Amino acid sequence: MRTSPLQEAARHLQNRIPFRPKLAVVLGSGLGDFADSMDVQFTVENSTIPHYPASSVQGHAGKLIFGTVQDAGVRSLPFVAFKGRVHYYESANLEDVLFPIRLAHRLGVRTLLLTNAAGGVNNRFEAGQLMLMRDYINFTGLSIPFEGSAPNPIRKSHQLDRQLQLLFKEAAKDIGIDLKEGTYCWLQGPSYETAGEINMVRVLGADAVGMSTVPEIVKGTELGMKVGGISLISNLATGLSATKLSHDEVTETANRVKASFAALMKNVILKIR
Repeated sequence: MRTSPLQEAARHLQNRIPFRPKLAVVLGSGLGDFADSMDVQFTVENSTIPHYPASSVQGHAGKLIFGTVQDAGVRSLPFVAFKGRVHYYESANLEDVLFPIRLAHRLGVRTLLLTNAAGGVNNRFEAGQLMLMRDYINFTGLSIPFEGSAPNPIRKSHQLDRQLQLLFKEAAKDIGIDLKEGTYCWLQGPSYETAGEINMVRVLGADAVGMSTVPEIVKGTELGMKVGGISLISNLATGLSATKLSHDEVTETANRVKASFAALMKNVILKIR
């Protein structure tokens, strides 16, 4: 019987990785250094995995890193970190965006932690702060593909997991981080938003805006995963900042807060059982 691209990719990894991951972390723009805090057991380049989509964006290295983290003699569940992600604007193909999430599920992942770099829309936010994603807005007009065939056209609501949100809050308190909370708005990109667009999404209830993550939330929850999300407020959105936005600013901010980001993620991962 003919195998699907997803089956081929999963089989390729299952024959090489030392364990079946229980959770997955998707590392957004500039946040890949979190992998340096892992006890790495196996690393694979995305380009060597059959059918795996390529990312062309700076700050998205294109690796799957398998390992654990530990602290004070406590070791986490085995997990996989996706160092880099594919954005919809790169190929205009949502199947490419969702391939890593489907692959993680096929490998055994049941808890999904998503991270991204986002523009701050809430005027009480500052660049360098971390925001717990409490909710999201899909303002792209795109519908996420269903799993399987002949789906019911009415989908359930895809909510971020409340238990994971509590774990993030506990972890932030443990390590003394002022963790913000808010709603993330997904726009297609790749252009940064205008001041008028930022005013619009603020009226709609957004606290941060970015070009990823929402398709992964929808697909992860549809596959039965618990999903949580963190946004790095890497810059203030257009109209809120005196400087011109650039991807370099995203990277600079991520470098400045990478230690606190890594501490938060490590603390949360150690709490998941």
